[in-house]
Amino acid sequence: MKIIITAIATATILLTSCTNKEKKITTNFETNPLETKNEVTSQESLLAQLDTSLEAPVASVFYVNATSGLSLRSGTNLRSKKILTLPYGAQVKHLSSPAHTTMTVSGITGNMIEVVYQGAVGFVFDGYLTRLAPPQDGESVEGYAKRISTKDHAVQVTKTKNPKGEGYGMTTRIELPTSNWTEAYRITKELFDLPKSLQLDLISKKESEVISNSNKREKTFKDEIAVNRDTASEITSIVYTYQLRDYTRSVTIVKDKNGFIVDEVETSK
Repeated sequence: MKIIITAIATATILLTSCTNKEKKITTNFETNPLETKNEVTSQESLLAQLDTSLEAPVASVFYVNATSGLSLRSGTNLRSKKILTLPYGAQVKHLSSPAHTTMTVSGITGNMIEVVYQGAVGFVFDGYLTRLAPPQDGESVEGYAKRISTKDHAVQVTKTKNPKGEGYGMTTRIELPTSNWTEAYRITKELFDLPKSLQLDLISKKESEVISNSNKREKTFKDEIAVNRDTASEITSIVYTYQLRDYTRSVTIVKDKNGFIVDEVETSK
């Protein structure tokens, strides 16, 4: 009988203990709901932050490559109110690309895109934008190459004397790490001081063509640019030629696996 009473007492203590634990857990949840809710919310917030950081796109950066500056407008057409003029070389961040804004300006085909510049938001014609920073006024080819080089890719410049000697000419080569003909030409035009009047539309599909400088000087034999295309109307090279009686200068752009190669060849008699 004593053994039975002891067993009953032990069972009662264990049952009471379990009940108290259940009550304790229930009481904590009911009396501190914000603590549990905050913990869950905090975890969800952290996951949301992690997801955002993984999925958020990196804004593209462009540079203004119009020597006279580029208008930042309130709308997507050239009649929209001008907010300000972006200076040559200004860095802008690409925000969006509205549909149906393709146009041709001074022989250059492009689109109106939304950008931000020093807090000002508006729309610009992307035909005058480049992904590479444009050359600065008076900047040497070597100086420009050094400025646009990165840790992962050093832009190379080579100079080769004419076989007869430096007095007979020099060949200068630079590699431009860009992906499209329009950008390669616009940078080459500034870096090697090609005539401003030579505006090329390199997006449209045309046959090979030769364009003469409308401001060609007297006694100049040649002052022209040739855009060479294959049978599929794809550009194979762009060649600028300037020729006097005793002097010839050519600037050639060709596509390379790492971008574009630009060769300037000067020859004197």
